[in-house]
Amino acid sequence: MSFAVFLLYVFLSFFRPIELFAPEMAEYRPMLVLWTLGFVLAASRAIVRKEIAARGIDFKLLFAFMVMLGVSLALNGWAGGAFTAMNDFTTSSMLFVLVALNVTSLRRLKLACAAVVLSMLVAALFGIQAYHTGQFAQQLVLRQTAPQHEDEDPSRAPPSAASEIPALDQTGWYLWRVRGQGFLNDPNDFSQVLVMCLPLLFVLWRQRAWLRNTLLIVAPGAVMLYAIVLSQSRGALLGVASLLFFIVRDWLGTTRTAVLGGLAGVAFLGASAVGGRGFSSQEQSAGERIEAWAVGLELLKWRPIWGAGYGNFTDHHHLTAHNSFVLCFAELGLVGYFLWIGMIVLTFKSLSAAVETLPARSPHRQMVVLLRNSLVGFLVCAWFLSRTYQPVLYFLLALCVSAWWCASHAPGMTDKESPKYEKIHTIPWVRSTFIIMFLTIVAIRGFVFSHQLGRGG
Repeated sequence: MSFAVFLLYVFLSFFRPIELFAPEMAEYRPMLVLWTLGFVLAASRAIVRKEIAARGIDFKLLFAFMVMLGVSLALNGWAGGAFTAMNDFTTSSMLFVLVALNVTSLRRLKLACAAVVLSMLVAALFGIQAYHTGQFAQQLVLRQTAPQHEDEDPSRAPPSAASEIPALDQTGWYLWRVRGQGFLNDPNDFSQVLVMCLPLLFVLWRQRAWLRNTLLIVAPGAVMLYAIVLSQSRGALLGVASLLFFIVRDWLGTTRTAVLGGLAGVAFLGASAVGGRGFSSQEQSAGERIEAWAVGLELLKWRPIWGAGYGNFTDHHHLTAHNSFVLCFAELGLVGYFLWIGMIVLTFKSLSAAVETLPARSPHRQMVVLLRNSLVGFLVCAWFLSRTYQPVLYFLLALCVSAWWCASHAPGMTDKESPKYEKIHTIPWVRSTFIIMFLTIVAIRGFVFSHQLGRGG
């Protein structure tokens, strides 16, 4: 019962039919009611069975990070905003806890991944049909002024059939971007989750089952990729490219893959130059992003320990950071950055330890590999998007932690006398966290310096 409620909650969290078909019900907070029911049932089960698919350190980092959101505001002179900041993070933390309580076996892990994939597939299909037919276009397609017309008078825009059907717009005046609902109502968030889901499709892969693989993997993957294209999120496209790189590398080797990737990059640049959301976009241009990153570095210098305060980046710059890493160290300082990076590093190293320890054909290992790929794709997107606090990241981290937990309890992994036990359970992460913190800040500084040098500044 508890797991069925959990799956329903997951499905409805990503595809939000209530917002589409019964928005008047939103005032009754049905998702909160469903989460509460799911939490009570799952917690009762966990207490009885003494099974929680997460370690103490996972919860400590998560809740320390949550507290740091409030502390960052309090130390910047707004103690009253501390509770609000932590309350803003409750959806993210609740998703993490709910996954840890429910996903305690390989079967449950696969079903949880399937629920996310199915939900996003349905959302992608609705978004595509909204773009091409106009049905639900107001909710599922975001209309923005095209970059070349941003400084012009909107009243000069010519009449367009796109007022009803976005796909029919031939004026070039508007930019139409497919999106989801709820916390995925931003096209960037929507496409980022689609990138996360692409590797998870391969949970259904079967050797030599071509028809099955085409119907259950290739076709849904094509739908998701098309929805990503319609979202016009360049960060998501780079996330897809990173996934393709790792997949193709296994086939061709690193050198050939790098050459192929270079050629693909040239083609992508050429395509972006002739239409769509080109790199000349004012808001999203590389120059604008790097200027925002420069502001983030200045804020880190100004408040190195606790940052400028949660949600305060836009008080110092007219745009958001356009980088989850920059946003984190700018608003939360080195303390918050350590906690955030620590969660990611610990999770990634746990997955890598499981990959290195488990047999090659182990189903647990296959799940770990797929979720690790999802995490990589998600983080590549996060390098270009300000999504430090968004729920999906913590949902994905929880799935990854659950995958590690299931792997550590797989056959042959529970013998405490075995060297495999120590390898999969002993995860040194603190030193690696400091190294990643240093490297990411240096990388950001390098981008900013090269940009300033290029401008002669």
